[in-house]
Amino acid sequence: MTSQPRADNLKRSILDEVLHAAGRELVTDRGGGLILTTSTVFGGDFLLARILASAAPGCTVNVQGTEPFADVSYAPLAPLLLDSPDINFRSELEVLSAVRDRIKRLADGGSCVVVVRGPEHLDSSSIAILTRLAESPEIGLLIRSGPRSQLPLDLELSLADGFIDEVQIPVLSPADVREYFGTILGATLPMLSSTLVCDVIGGSPVLLEMVSRDEELQHLIEVRDGVWILPRELSLTDRMAERIFSLIADYGQQETDVLLTVALAHQIPVDVVVDLWGVNAVNDLLLEGALTRVEDAGQIWLRASPPILGAAIRHRIEPFRSRRLWENVNQHLSNLSNTPGVIHRVMWKLSVGVVVEDREVLIAATLANCLDQPDTAELLLQLLPSDLTVDDAGIVAAAEVQRARAEFYDGRTDLALSRIRQLLMGNPGPEVLASVVHFVFQLNLATGMGASTLAQAIRRRSAAASTGETYERTLMMRLGSDLQQLVGGTIPEEPVVEAAGLPDDPNEAMCWHVVAGELHYRRGDLHAAAAEFTRALDIILEEDCLRNYGGYVVVRLMFLLAGGGFWEDLAALQAKLTHGRAPWVKRSIGFWELVVGLTELRRGRPVTALVHLRTAVVVLRGRDIKRFRPLANALAAYTAWLIGDPSLEGYVAEYGRLTHLGPPERLMLAEAYMAVVREPPDSPLIRQRNAVTAEVANPQLRTELTVLGVQAGASDAISRAIHCSAGLTDPRAQSLNTVLSALAEGDPARLIEAAEFCLAHRQELLVPVCLGVLLTQSAGSNGKVVRSASKLLGQLDPELQRAHPQLAALRQATRLTPRETVVAADVAAGKTARQIAKEQGVSIRTVDGHVESILTKLGLSSRKDIGKQDR
Repeated sequence: MTSQPRADNLKRSILDEVLHAAGRELVTDRGGGLILTTSTVFGGDFLLARILASAAPGCTVNVQGTEPFADVSYAPLAPLLLDSPDINFRSELEVLSAVRDRIKRLADGGSCVVVVRGPEHLDSSSIAILTRLAESPEIGLLIRSGPRSQLPLDLELSLADGFIDEVQIPVLSPADVREYFGTILGATLPMLSSTLVCDVIGGSPVLLEMVSRDEELQHLIEVRDGVWILPRELSLTDRMAERIFSLIADYGQQETDVLLTVALAHQIPVDVVVDLWGVNAVNDLLLEGALTRVEDAGQIWLRASPPILGAAIRHRIEPFRSRRLWENVNQHLSNLSNTPGVIHRVMWKLSVGVVVEDREVLIAATLANCLDQPDTAELLLQLLPSDLTVDDAGIVAAAEVQRARAEFYDGRTDLALSRIRQLLMGNPGPEVLASVVHFVFQLNLATGMGASTLAQAIRRRSAAASTGETYERTLMMRLGSDLQQLVGGTIPEEPVVEAAGLPDDPNEAMCWHVVAGELHYRRGDLHAAAAEFTRALDIILEEDCLRNYGGYVVVRLMFLLAGGGFWEDLAALQAKLTHGRAPWVKRSIGFWELVVGLTELRRGRPVTALVHLRTAVVVLRGRDIKRFRPLANALAAYTAWLIGDPSLEGYVAEYGRLTHLGPPERLMLAEAYMAVVREPPDSPLIRQRNAVTAEVANPQLRTELTVLGVQAGASDAISRAIHCSAGLTDPRAQSLNTVLSALAEGDPARLIEAAEFCLAHRQELLVPVCLGVLLTQSAGSNGKVVRSASKLLGQLDPELQRAHPQLAALRQATRLTPRETVVAADVAAGKTARQIAKEQGVSIRTVDGHVESILTKLGLSSRKDIGKQDR
């Protein structure tokens, strides 16, 4: 572990901003005080301490309401009255005066904050004194309240009339979590890791702090090459779970039972809970944010917030061992069918000692795998037998498939394949063999591994078919066959999706859309391909049993959206996945960074792109989607070459050591990027682009390769790229075609138009190609061209302005001479040409000539614009 960055160098997060603003308000005279009404689950004392740190008062005075003295006047103020033993407690003014004198001596002329805990146990007399104290500008009142329903009426009235304000603690979004971790860790963090953290904490800033500061978790967070890596499955540690559940001990019995029951069910109809415990307990938990309401088709459901509550079932933390609660609510949970609820209830049965049948355990383990929770699945599968020789019911064989799934989802692909091969040596039965076919097919799509095992599984399933059943000829197998051909680069002669209508079965419909998407992709219509993959993803998000295909579909969808330049659609996809909380999204950590890096690169931000690509390289080294490592390394090397970063040689060397290079498409693209970087005499780029035919790669990829050929100086690259990109409709291909057509014509006006077209379609990385040629053709003599090129340069991202080597000539051509710099400063100061000429000892015509040159180099149209440029 590396040392933490200095706190004073950290940018404040949203949570810090709220707490800082609250703290500053305490030491001003704008209000009487603040009240922090948070659930005990949310750990208000932590927030209280952060507010006090921001207020930085001269002194702090603590007042604690306690239940035994709730009816004793002024009892909470006793610490402030110790040096006034003869006070008349029947005189409120005398008590107030004594307390003020005590605070004045403690503060020694400075400000003071009175911190009140346990306000529900304050007597009315003490509340009156505290509110009177808060009228003084040098005294702030900070109240830490538990459940809002227990707040005394006197404080409720002060809150209602605005004398006391409530601190509004934000619920953090994944972006906020990412920013927060950036401040406390001071390093890059994969975005989807942050999304995972947000899932765990349920938006609670206190739980976020607990996650980030937990000693057990700190040992799990690793730093590799300056990139902070979180574990693939970040779950509660035992110490954290115990601490969290100790926080709910202040709830009454009814509230506790409601909270735990909802957590166990994942979601439950509100009328069931109200019938059991009444409306007050539910309202209290809703007001505090411990429960949330969701309306679906007219039915109101309750859910536990944060979702971390359900996770503690796996740890068998009290009070989930409550047999009393089980007996009271089991009948109300038995008919609920949501996937998390099924898993929770099986785990709860085990916790309270209820007998659970093997098949019920198997179902729960299967659902855990569907939700990409391999640790939960393996925990359950340990309860099942493993002897295949006594497996009349087929449970042991089915459990072996689920064990293999759990190993695959946990990144142990080789072990999963070995288990499946061992299973195929026996006689698992037709139903299990069908499950094996689906699993190995998914594994093959995700990793490129297991092709021979898949073929063996299909043969075994076909041989086990009953009379009249030809398994290979079912729609699923035909779709699978077409999909494998498309992934391999071959377009089927008669694609299933063009010969049959969309099936009704969700599983078949999902595969149908995937095959249709791959078919459009091979034919170069990325927009249509994205639409099909999006439909497949929507089905996956709705059907729990299909979520294991989510990783493959998301990978394809993200990559083609980035490849086509559909930036808005890419952002919408990210929002959909984050909002939908797709559990298998965290398997794409590293790949998403690769996509973001590619996006940033093509949008003209190579420095930012390299940060993401560096993260992708580091994360992908240890993950089971290693087939993207060559492309990540190649893109990182290309970007480092583009901006002159010293990490270039390291990425080139690592690329050379890779042995698993993935599908042919990725390999071709990676080698093409590397060819631009290394520029060897016998460039692999030349060999690869000659091998890229319609059967091997889609038009979009061929266009990308030929554009890289232009950068590498291949003589026929422009004409080849124009032909490849003709007729394609996605923004990236259209921009490529426009730029290359302008390059072929060589007309400066067309090059300007092409550059403007790229800017309009947010393909900034292509603009330097146009600008470099413009300067070469004009040779500094065409002022109009230079002025237009300079305007375009000013519209590019500053990273691209500074970094791209092809802009060096333009920057040199637009750099002012020392004399022009002086003249520009004088013009910006409002001096006339006559005044400048007199001061410089030159003629007015010479000054006018300098001004014209300045206008040309800076791409400006009038003297008034000089000085406005930030160069």
